Formats: sequence, C-alpha cells, structure tokens
Amino acid sequence: MNQEKSNTPEKKTRAPQHPLFGISMRNWIRLLSSNGGIDRKYYGKAIFITVTSLCTAPARVLFKLRYGARINDITVQNPPVFIIGHWRTGTTYLHELLSQDPQFCYVSLWDTLLPDSFLIFEQMKPFLERFLPSKRPMDEIKVEMDGPYEDEAALAVLLPWSFFHCLHFPRNAEEQYQKAIHFQGLTPEEVDQWKKAYFTFIKTVTFANQGKRLLSKNPPNTARLSALLDLFPQARFIHIYRNPYKVYLSTKKMRHNVLKQLALQDTTEEDLEGHVIHDYIRLMERYFKEKENIPKEQLVELRYEDLIADPIRQVKAIYEKLQLPGFERALPEMKKYLERQAKYKTNVYAIDKKIIEYVYENWKSTIDHWGYTPPK
Repeated sequence: MNQEKSNTPEKKTRAPQHPLFGISMRNWIRLLSSNGGIDRKYYGKAIFITVTSLCTAPARVLFKLRYGARINDITVQNPPVFIIGHWRTGTTYLHELLSQDPQFCYVSLWDTLLPDSFLIFEQMKPFLERFLPSKRPMDEIKVEMDGPYEDEAALAVLLPWSFFHCLHFPRNAEEQYQKAIHFQGLTPEEVDQWKKAYFTFIKTVTFANQGKRLLSKNPPNTARLSALLDLFPQARFIHIYRNPYKVYLSTKKMRHNVLKQLALQDTTEEDLEGHVIHDYIRLMERYFKEKENIPKEQLVELRYEDLIADPIRQVKAIYEKLQLPGFERALPEMKKYLERQAKYKTNVYAIDKKIIEYVYENWKSTIDHWGYTPPK
C-alpha cells in the first residue's frame, strides 16, 4: 500500500547475534511455551539462543553473588529522565543528543544483551561486537555496543512480557502487546514482577555508572506512565511526536526489516499492517489519558520537526522546563554530535492519496490534535 525510497544505498551487514542470547533457560522455556513455539526455519536461531543461555548461566549466578546485595542497597538519588514517544518519532535522535551531557548515564546495547550479568562479561565485548550489524536495519544508524539503546531490549531478556517479544513471536504479537505495554491480562503479582525487574535493572545501570542520573529512551513506556510514576514519583518525561503520515510509513518499514532479523515465527502482511495501525492508536490513547497524572513541571512535549529545525533551542527549553542543570556544560559536546550528524540523511517517502486517506481515517485524532498535514 505504500512505497518508500531511501537516499542511502543499500549495504550488506554482518549477521547479528540474536538479542535473546543472554536469557536465562527458565525464561527461555517460559517464552517458548507461552508464545506457541518456533517455526522450523528459525531453528538455527533457537539453537543459538539455547546454547548461549546455558553458557551464560554461571555468569548470572556470579553476578548475583558479587553485585546483588550492593545493587539492592543503593538508592536512585537522581530521578530518571524518560524519553517517550511512538516508534519512529525521533526518540533515538533525541536520546543520542541528550546523552552527550556528562551528567547522564544511559542503557547501552551491551547492558540490554546481558542485563543481569553484563559486568561479568566486560572483557568479552570486543568478541561479541564482531557479530553485530554495522547499522540498524530501519534507519542506517551506526550500531555501537556502548551506544545508547532502549530499555525494552533488556526487559525482553528479563521478563516474559516485552514489546520485543511481539517481534520475536509475531503470531502472538497481540497478546504480547496487551500484556507488555498495557498490562492487560497480567495478574497484580505479575505487574509487580514487571515493576521489580525494571526497577532492579535501572538500579543496576545506575550502579554501573557511579550513581549518575539515568537518561532512558523506550517507546513502550509511552503507555506506562502510571507504572513509572509509581517507581519514580519525581521522574521527568520528554514526549516527542512527529507527523503521523511519516510515522506510519517509517513504522511499517521498521517492522518489516526488524522481523527479518529477530522473528522466530512467520507472520502475515495483514497481521503486520493491523499492528502498525492499532498499536499506534492504543499507545497514543493511553498516553493522552495517563499524562494527566504527571505534574506539569515534570513533562515536556516536543515536535520532532521543531527539534530538527533548531535542536539547541529545543534542548535548552527542555532543560529549563524540567529544571535540569548543566545545559551550558553539555553544549559543546552536543554541538559536536550535531556536526557529526550533519551528513546523515533521513528516509524519503513517496506518499500517495490512498495512503493519506487511509492514515487519516485511522489516526485522525492525533493528526487533528497536533495540526499536521500530509507531507508533500
């Protein structure tokens, strides 16, 4: 239904490690049994995950023995800053820009691969990095082991409910989406389990970074505001949004490309399309409802287009609204990052009348709310 062109020539990338390679055997078996198993064509990935799960088991035990009590005893002194927003709205760009501020720490790709043992495996990073793709499949952004990444990948290793499991087990994507993002179908005990796992992971990253304030980026958190406020009542939130017509095209491309690398089951084009449309609606409806619980001084809402047009001005406004210190100190590194990104070209989309009508019919509420028009 849509066509898409990219200014960047297609390049071959190295085959990645599957991001579940650090999962515990208990969680792996639970995932398989609750999501309908694995299709035959993906048995190679399943074998890889199983073998690496067994190989990393001793490290998880050692990690708990060496660091568990110390992590449990720490207090998160500086409330996290959560970057939220639907996928493909500029969350990664904003995360990388703000992470240039030395007052922040962030969840790295390395942290998410081995969320309950990464400190034990530090010396293995150079070896594992060889198996990563050189660029992300959805937008040609360079992949770096120590670069900022989204928390959800760690939750997929730690828990049976994560948006990433919608991509690992696409035939069970609806159940995973409802449970992982909206907590629908989870018992109160399971919700508490989710909160505890996330809280412990944040404390672990904070511990590993000598108590720095966490700068988090995680699109699924857009619908989890109440749960995050329960964990961190003083947390700050930055919601970034973008022209929904472009979000539709970019999200559909992302789902296609990521499924090629992460899926353990086949799915249909019809199911994929349904999730692109309906997940957006549900995520945004929940955001608009739950954002009312956030004190006004703890929330900034930002248009992606404004950020791209004048990033320094927008970042300064974020610091002022959220009463974050250190903007002037961070400014030189932020400017260097912007200079490095100057040659990066975003995807160019061909959008026809049918797509415009289709997206408006389904996403009318946000398009009208934010006053967007179809891209030319």
